[in-house]
Amino acid sequence: MINKCGKEYETIIFSYIGQDYPECLYLYLNLKKYGFDNTTTDVYIQRENNVITAVLLKYYTCLHVFSKDNDFNSAELGIFIEQNGFSMVYCMSSTASRIYECLSKETLDLATLTTGWVAKITKIDKQPKGISVKASKQDFEQIVRLIYEDEDIGKSYKYEMLACQLEERNSEGYARNLVIKNGDLVIAHACTNAEIDKIAVVAELLVRENFRRQGYASEIWRDLCGQLLLENKEVYSFYYSEESRALHRKIGFNEVCEWAKIVIQQKNS
Repeated sequence: MINKCGKEYETIIFSYIGQDYPECLYLYLNLKKYGFDNTTTDVYIQRENNVITAVLLKYYTCLHVFSKDNDFNSAELGIFIEQNGFSMVYCMSSTASRIYECLSKETLDLATLTTGWVAKITKIDKQPKGISVKASKQDFEQIVRLIYEDEDIGKSYKYEMLACQLEERNSEGYARNLVIKNGDLVIAHACTNAEIDKIAVVAELLVRENFRRQGYASEIWRDLCGQLLLENKEVYSFYYSEESRALHRKIGFNEVCEWAKIVIQQKNS
């Protein structure tokens, strides 16, 4: 049974997650940031015989799932995802496989399961050159367009919602955005998708097509990770391709666990 829960479950849920938070980083950090009484997020638990089998967190149209023992009712969760119109499901690879198998044919026609890794860095391989700068308010329109037009990342967003999320997280101090520019043109972008309790997740590493394979991705990634490490933060990243895996390993990341995302193409997006 899946039930929405309030602040009275805070201690129970954080106890359930325990030290396994690297296996559900966005869920954990969003819960820390927004809590249970916020319009941005909704928190649910799935139970069998009064035993928690999964914790769920809704953030806009994204659902984060954590099942400690990967022993949960996947059929019920599949129906929950479809009924609520989620565009993305984030969870451990083993959990995602079980969910994906339970989606209806109609949803599967619009869905893509992508597997990857979660990794952590404790030291960058070398110092950046210092060409990255903090994104200005005027840069966000270009940043949103870069992300939205990316063949992989853009699938899971509606344009207006993406713009809202990026500016909201940045203005709240929950995220920081770096860019490399050529004149007024943003040619590379990287950001934190979450920062709280000395934990940060780096994300949205993008380089404009005409400027790729010139070292900009490594440069901006080193700069962002280096800043966070100097602040004594735990720094994590998610990636889904062998090319990205090689870049992360080169810079100094070590893998923590296998990860997955289910992206469900939104109609009229």
